[in-house]
Amino acid sequence: MKLPFVQPKMMGEMIRQQIRAALYRDSVSTKAELAQKTGISFPTISKTLDEMNDQGEVVLTGLGVSSGGRRPKQYRLNPDHMAGLAVGLEKDYSSYALLNYVGEVIGREKLPGVLHDGPERLTEQIGTFVKRYPHLRALTLGVPGAVNNGRVFFILDYDKFQNFDFKAFYQERFSLRVQVENDMNATVLGYHDRSGDEHDRSLVYLYLGQNGPGAGIMVNGDVVRGSSFFSGEVSFLPLYDSRNFLQAVQDRASAQNGTESRLRLIDAMSRLVAVFTATLNPHTVIFCSTDMTEHDMTDVRQGSASYVPADNLPSLIVRDWEEDYFHGLNQLTIKTMLGTGID
Repeated sequence: MKLPFVQPKMMGEMIRQQIRAALYRDSVSTKAELAQKTGISFPTISKTLDEMNDQGEVVLTGLGVSSGGRRPKQYRLNPDHMAGLAVGLEKDYSSYALLNYVGEVIGREKLPGVLHDGPERLTEQIGTFVKRYPHLRALTLGVPGAVNNGRVFFILDYDKFQNFDFKAFYQERFSLRVQVENDMNATVLGYHDRSGDEHDRSLVYLYLGQNGPGAGIMVNGDVVRGSSFFSGEVSFLPLYDSRNFLQAVQDRASAQNGTESRLRLIDAMSRLVAVFTATLNPHTVIFCSTDMTEHDMTDVRQGSASYVPADNLPSLIVRDWEEDYFHGLNQLTIKTMLGTGID
């Protein structure tokens, strides 16, 4: 079989990506260790690492342990080589996190929300960071809407961002590497990375949120976006004869008291868990701590068991949504800076 031709420049970047990923995971490494971890020949690793050192992308940190000859040089990524900006757009605020090249958060700011104002106000906010940090190279935006290749094609209540191509606009405006992700997709990625459980690979993360219900779905370790990138828009699920999930959740406001309101929410969540159990059969369904409590989980499980056999139900847990969400945005920003996936 004829192998595809790979341009030397492209091959060189692929080698650099593997070196970056290895140094990100292990902090410091020698040339020999990098050759072993990546499977790339020692002469190629040595040449590439010397070039990266000359360009300031990696720095010499000291000497490793000798195995009989000279002590080998140890290298790490240079934290100051570049910075990335992770941005979460919420109804009432915009949250900004500045990360260095090794993924450390070196600054945080919470600014007024821009979703009702439109792109011009968001551009002003991002522009202040671009001016302040000349080595800013990567931008990740988390948005409460359905995203296809950087363009938001469905976003409730924020007409000024409907069909706005974040990626194309900000790449051209600020010459940054731009990535745009649905907020719940970023959240399920963040949870999966923080949990560290390799067996917990099929997940559904549910959040009622300020912008309407949404779900982040992961199957076998990969985020499910769907054929038209509409996956996770659970508001539209017709769980009742005359109401969808969003309408059922909103109906809680008409309840006569707090107990009735809670029972309506438990019923809607129970039906939703049953749907996901029968279709995806995930390992875990995660709820946001501002929506549900640990005590609620018992009632949701009992409710779901009236629709599907209890033995097939997933684990039900409660998490801090904001922590998982912004961790996911940070991980996506690191991936953009390094130009490679982080496992």
